[in-house]
Amino acid sequence: MIRDIVRTAFAGVSAVGLTGVFSSVISALSVGGAHREADKALRVWARGVLASAGVRHEAVGLEHIPTEGHVVFVCNHQSHYDAPLNMAYVETHTRFVAKAELFKIPVFGAALRRAGNIPVARSGGSEDRARLEEAVTALRERVSVLFYAEGTRSEDGRLRPFKKGAATLAIQAGVPVVPMAVSGTRLILPKGGRAVQWGQRVALVVGKPIPTQGLTIEDRDALTGELEDAVAQLYSEACRRSGDVPT
Repeated sequence: MIRDIVRTAFAGVSAVGLTGVFSSVISALSVGGAHREADKALRVWARGVLASAGVRHEAVGLEHIPTEGHVVFVCNHQSHYDAPLNMAYVETHTRFVAKAELFKIPVFGAALRRAGNIPVARSGGSEDRARLEEAVTALRERVSVLFYAEGTRSEDGRLRPFKKGAATLAIQAGVPVVPMAVSGTRLILPKGGRAVQWGQRVALVVGKPIPTQGLTIEDRDALTGELEDAVAQLYSEACRRSGDVPT
């Protein structure tokens, strides 16, 4: 019990401390246009957060990530540790589509915005549409974008239906979609839980890019279904590697 309390406290304090320091660093580098250095700092932050919780992590399929041009990454969502796992391995200049509430957090929220991440209220209103239009321009010109397509974390590890935003964005920008899946992260700190499960195995599995050339907005439902199927297949492999197989 005492060991669990100490480990949880260490993980929490370390994560908050690392986030505070690196938020300022990444924000400053991004504002200064040093995006490559900001990305390196982001990876250091991500690996530090994982290490502070004793996470044992691996990634496979990284060779599928294009080395040129921009893409939309689509991933399932289990935990606050998903982002560190993704960023620990994705070296492409990438930013998130994230819920607007995160951008209200002091220091961290400002860093998210300055680094080029995209807030959405998930209401489907005009503000969200304007943000996605900004994301289309960003995708074409300067950055890849990562979507957690389920829209919220899965408490039981089962995949939820995907929202259409990722497919819509990729079609409008005319860029490929790279499916990926994470597993095991939900067990590090279960939703509503209080103790970090030290030493949890987690896995990231990346699939082959799905092209969007020739697709129109009328194809977004079909593309969304294709992405769901692709992520589901990758998720099975990720579960096997992490040992977290939902029942």
